[in-house]
Amino acid sequence: MKKIKKILSLLLNLIIILSCCNLFSFAQDNTAKSNNYPFVLVHGLGGWGQYDAITESYPYWGAGAGMSEGEGDFVKFLSENGYEAYAVSVGPVNSAWDRACEIYAQLTGTVVDYGKAHSEAHNHARYGRSFEGKPLMGRVWSPDEPINLVGHSFGGPASRLFASLMAFGDEAEIAATGSDTSPLFTGGHSKTVHSVITLSGCHNGSQIANLIVDPIVPLFFIAVIVNLMSVFNNKSAGMNSDLGLSHFGLSPDEKSETVDFDLRKVINYVRSGDNAGVDLTVGGSQELNQKIKMSPDTYYYSVSGTVTEVNKWGRQEKTHETAPIFNSTAQLITLSQGLVIDGIKMDKEWANNDGMVPLKSALYPLDEKDNAFSYVEALSRNSVKPGSWYYMNPIYGMDHGDYCGTTDDYPEGYEKFWLGLAEMATAR
Repeated sequence: MKKIKKILSLLLNLIIILSCCNLFSFAQDNTAKSNNYPFVLVHGLGGWGQYDAITESYPYWGAGAGMSEGEGDFVKFLSENGYEAYAVSVGPVNSAWDRACEIYAQLTGTVVDYGKAHSEAHNHARYGRSFEGKPLMGRVWSPDEPINLVGHSFGGPASRLFASLMAFGDEAEIAATGSDTSPLFTGGHSKTVHSVITLSGCHNGSQIANLIVDPIVPLFFIAVIVNLMSVFNNKSAGMNSDLGLSHFGLSPDEKSETVDFDLRKVINYVRSGDNAGVDLTVGGSQELNQKIKMSPDTYYYSVSGTVTEVNKWGRQEKTHETAPIFNSTAQLITLSQGLVIDGIKMDKEWANNDGMVPLKSALYPLDEKDNAFSYVEALSRNSVKPGSWYYMNPIYGMDHGDYCGTTDDYPEGYEKFWLGLAEMATAR
C-alpha cells in the first residue's frame, strides 16, 4: 500500500510539473479584466511595422517574418478580439536608444529627437524622420495614457529602455538642452508603460552578435549594404523604403527618395557604437542594462523558447527542427559552451537557445536576478506585482522566428498564445 501511495504521489507531482511547463498557464489568470490599454508591438532586428509598405502584404507580426506562410496579421487579430493594437516601425538596425526615440515620435506624431547629448556623443544628427500628421494610433497619444509594450527579440530591450526613460528621464539630456529637452527625457511618467512583455527578448546579448561586431568586418559590410539599399531604394521589390539611418546619412529622410553611397558615413556609423549590433553583444547588453531602470509601476513579463537539450556529455545540442535560417546559428551558440565572451563564461544556460537568443538572455536581465520570479508560481500565490520580472517556463520547440507567425510550434495555437498575452496584461 505504501508503494502504491508513493507511486500515486510521484505521478501527481509529475502531472503538476508538466502542467506548469505549459506556457499558456498565463492564460489561466481568472482575474477580471481591469484595463483596456492599447498594445504597441515593437519588432526585432531587421523588422518592420505599420509605417512600412511591406506590412500590407507581409506583416512582421503574423506572416512568419520571411520564414513561412504564417498566420496573417496578429495586430488585426488582437483588434478583432477587443484589444487596441499597433505596430511601430523602428530602425531595423538602430540602437535601443534610437529605437526608443522613434517609438516616442511615432506615438506622439512628432519629429524624432535622438537627444542633443546622445547625438553629439555618437556623431549623428539630433533629429530624424517626422511623424507629424501621422501618429501611430491615428490620434496624438499622451504619456498620461498607459500602454502595453510587446517586444520581440531586440524589441525587448528597446521597450524596456522606453519605459525607463518615460519613468526616470535622462540627466545628460536635461543638462544639455534644459527647457528644450524632449519630454521623453524629462521623466515623471512611471505609469505610462503598464506592462512590458518580451518574446525571446535579447536582454543579455547573444553570442551571434559578438561574431558580427567583434571582427568589425561583418558590421562594416552590413552598413555598406544598408547604404546601397537606400541608394537603389527598390520599393517595387517590396523592400522597406525607410531603413532608419537617415540621422547617419545612410538612408533617405521623408523629403528624399534616395541617398548617395558615402564610405565616410559608413565608417562613422560603424565607429559610433550606436547600433543594434553593439547593443546585442554580451558586453554591449551589460552596458545597456546599466542605463535601464525598472519602473516601479510597470509589470515585466518574458516568454522564451528553446530548440536544444543537454546531451549525455553535459553539453547543449540542437534537438528540434528550426527554420533554415536558424540551423547554423543555433549550432554556433551551443558550441560557445565553456568559452568566455566579454568576461562572462558561457554555461549550459548560455548555450541553451532558440536559434538566435540564449535562454540566459531571454528570461530576464542578469542584474535583475534577485527581482525575477516564475510567473506560474507568483500567480499561484497571487503575488504578481509591478516593478518585478515574471518569466514563463520556456517552450521547447519554439524557435526565434515562431513568434512572428510560424504555427507548427505553438503548443495550443497562435490564437490562445496571443489572447493569453493580452489577458495577462489586462488582468491587473
